[in-house]
Amino acid sequence: MTAKRSPKTGPHLLRVNDPSDLKELSSAELVDLCEEIRTFLLDTVQQTGGHLGSNLGVIELTVALHKVFSFKRDRLVFDVSHQCYPHKILTGRRERFPTLRQTDGLCGFTHPDESPFDIFHFGHAGTSIGVGLGLALGTAGASPRPHVVSVIGDASLASGVAFESLSAAGASGERMLVVLNDNEWSISRSVGALARYLSRIRSNRVVQRAHQEIQGLLQSIPLVGKKVDQLGEVLRHSLVPGHVFEELGVSYVGPIDGHDVNGLIEALERVRELDGVTLLHILTEKGRGHPTAPEHPERHHAAKPPTDRVLSPSESEPKVQGPSFTSVFAKAVEDIAASDVRVHTLTGGMPSGTGLLDFAARFPARFHDTGITEQHAVSMAAGMAKSGLRPIVAIYSTFLQRAYDQVFQEVVLQDLPVMFCMDRAGLVGSDGPTHNGVFDIAYLRCLPGIVLCSPRDATDTRRMIEMYMHQNRPVAMRYPRGSCPADERIPASERREMTPGKAEVLIEGQLDDGVAIWAFGPMVQTALEAEAELRSKGIEVCVVDARFAKPIDEDLLFEHAGRARLILTLEEHQRSGGFGSAVLECLSRNPGTKARVRMLAIADRFVNHMTSRDEQHVVAGISTRDVVRSVEQSLRGVRA
Repeated sequence: MTAKRSPKTGPHLLRVNDPSDLKELSSAELVDLCEEIRTFLLDTVQQTGGHLGSNLGVIELTVALHKVFSFKRDRLVFDVSHQCYPHKILTGRRERFPTLRQTDGLCGFTHPDESPFDIFHFGHAGTSIGVGLGLALGTAGASPRPHVVSVIGDASLASGVAFESLSAAGASGERMLVVLNDNEWSISRSVGALARYLSRIRSNRVVQRAHQEIQGLLQSIPLVGKKVDQLGEVLRHSLVPGHVFEELGVSYVGPIDGHDVNGLIEALERVRELDGVTLLHILTEKGRGHPTAPEHPERHHAAKPPTDRVLSPSESEPKVQGPSFTSVFAKAVEDIAASDVRVHTLTGGMPSGTGLLDFAARFPARFHDTGITEQHAVSMAAGMAKSGLRPIVAIYSTFLQRAYDQVFQEVVLQDLPVMFCMDRAGLVGSDGPTHNGVFDIAYLRCLPGIVLCSPRDATDTRRMIEMYMHQNRPVAMRYPRGSCPADERIPASERREMTPGKAEVLIEGQLDDGVAIWAFGPMVQTALEAEAELRSKGIEVCVVDARFAKPIDEDLLFEHAGRARLILTLEEHQRSGGFGSAVLECLSRNPGTKARVRMLAIADRFVNHMTSRDEQHVVAGISTRDVVRSVEQSLRGVRA
């Protein structure tokens, strides 16, 4: 086990405990401070895990923003907010950084409970401009009026909601600053026409040199500073006709070097005085300062903690596990696509996170990374399905929420055979409530005609995808951020046919006047572990792999409800509207029900980030220990 060590902290960084301390540093010292922050981040984040590449790229920008603005009065909104680590360091949280993304430690995103400098707890892309416009409108009557700054990446800017907000902001005439952090990457390389457009601006050195020469010429003319800047922008724009931002009513400034802290300070001081909406385009390098980031910017998007880290008191030694659900899904889709040219895969800016890089390399014409545009991805999948293709849409559970209207209107209402593969379904450990995928059963189960399933292991992951290929209706499969069980117990040849609405009894147990545990998805493994412990105590229970939350296996459920004393449902999802709710709704239509129903699910609250999913399971009350305790307590209550 590795022992915790103190991170490297340079002399200038030690002097900054509040953004106001930046005013005491000279221009040269600010440059040194940025390098010290970079060293600090490399030292800490590679120990705790977290978003590394994005934070290494915005250090100079963050220092410059806090130097120019006073965010105790002004408003700062980070899009996604995973790039907020330098901001946290500068706002008094440096000493807590060894706890980043750990249980009871610093959140990996902005969080108002941590600091008054954090206005929102965000984790999704594309929203900072709209929120910024709302803040600008809400503070319009204040005197002095606060400045509002929204920081957004080039990949996030391609989101539909970002363009909606930019259009509205340009039309509003409100004063706000949008900083476009252009590093040509989200998690993967930015895609789409906007990315190509920004790339042309980035690479057009002729325009940049002309701009510098124009500025030099204007500085020799006796005009007042602000007019010099405005005239320089007008002349530069004559070299870039049809500028998309100007057409939206937004004043564009840039591109400028995002790693020149003093140049950024100068630019921010200029644009701070401009009226209306201004977009400051800065060019940065993702992973700046990491020795291998130029070759592997995607790999350094997020750092993982060392595998031999010290376990917290509530964690147990890791179990032997099989392959990840993500990798099993990806290999299964690739195998199916090899024999069926109708199969296309789609993802929203997450080709690596969803495991589809090998698919993309093998079938480039049938792989579609749409960028951070989940609504568009689902709409496009609907068009594909209508044309006879078999689209498989791989999007994290928490991000599919962003395309809910398209899931309903374009896919389910049309009864089209699109498969939604929802990675990171359930609790996600250190990312916390912004990324916990614990609402998908509820928001999908209410849609008529959809099939909602979840595999317990690698074999059933493959079988559910194969099942989809024979369906002529929408199918949604959820699976967790975790590994499949190493021991599957039941060979594929001995399993029940994978048919929508058919569960599988894994252990018969003592059903008459006993307990039936109906578990959904990977929680089946928890149910099996609990069954073994209960059996050692002389309590035999029935264990069922529900497999489907919609349609549910009514025949089997009605049988169990008429024989058992207790039906215990188990899921990694919110209690409201989840699998347990489906069981209760089903049994409400059965006059022969004698069994009591008890639901083990996540209560009506958000589960905070923790070091591991296992810890979250304990806190949420869905661990093996909770199943055992619940069965014992229920049986005592029944038999009493």
